[in-house]
Amino acid sequence: MAVRRRFVHRFAGVHVKYVTVGASRNARLKLFGYYVQRAVTSRRIRHAATRAAVALLGTLHGRIERRQPAGAGAALRAQGYAPLGSLLSPAQCAEALAWLRGRDMVAVRGDGRAFSIDDVPPGARVADFPVGSAVHCPHLLALANRPDLLAVATDYLGYTPTITLMGLRWSFPRPTSDADVQGFHRDSDAASIKLLVYLTDVDADSGPHSYVAGTHLDRMPLRLRRYADQEIVRKHGTGIVVTGPAGTGFFIDTRGIHKGTPPTRRARLVLIVQYSLLPCLIYDYAPVPYHGDLRVDPYVNRLLIAPAAR
Repeated sequence: MAVRRRFVHRFAGVHVKYVTVGASRNARLKLFGYYVQRAVTSRRIRHAATRAAVALLGTLHGRIERRQPAGAGAALRAQGYAPLGSLLSPAQCAEALAWLRGRDMVAVRGDGRAFSIDDVPPGARVADFPVGSAVHCPHLLALANRPDLLAVATDYLGYTPTITLMGLRWSFPRPTSDADVQGFHRDSDAASIKLLVYLTDVDADSGPHSYVAGTHLDRMPLRLRRYADQEIVRKHGTGIVVTGPAGTGFFIDTRGIHKGTPPTRRARLVLIVQYSLLPCLIYDYAPVPYHGDLRVDPYVNRLLIAPAAR
């Protein structure tokens, strides 16, 4: 029986969220495991499960020496958000944009049509590049593997992280937004944090990221949902709105309430890198060949880069 899809892809060619009916036994087990962890809403039980996973990873792969990163780790624990300042120079961002120009992306909604930044369809609101573009785009793989950023992820998660997602997403100004993609929400991925880096200048009209500080400490709801802007303002105030020039980066714990604000004037391109303890259970991974000169940790990058190319 064919696979029945109930989730939209998160990043074209990177990971596909799926629900299987009559699919492989392994896929059904992964789906079962995903919903089991979703059903655990207690922070205490989730922390205990994370500690158990760290202990198991240490047994399988060896213990690690954890370094305490200054500033970012403490901010991430307290707020769920940690500003990192400029991670890429203007010249590096310009080089990345030039390399991506002419390369195809795919709309998150719609008919799956591929298009370039010079030929954006009128109805496209959000579009993603395939994983190969993110991996090979100048400076981005090196950034995702920077020792200081990996140190923050290691300290926060408790063990050497695995990159479970690396994507590039354009958001375009449109009269209406896509509430499923651009509304306030929480992510359910266990033991994960995300690095976001703007590759274009982002002001209040260019789709700044919004984060509700402290909500990563809430008990996870059993049923994930979208939150209306008015509800967030009423309960939490305006929250953190992240603006900055191209190259601005920050960490977030996506268990907290967050969204990418729809741009109203200029399009926004953002790099998103997710660091996790374990592979995400409902992602279908397809590592890509990499023939560049950069040497990266094969464990950290095993879901991104094909083994023969490491």
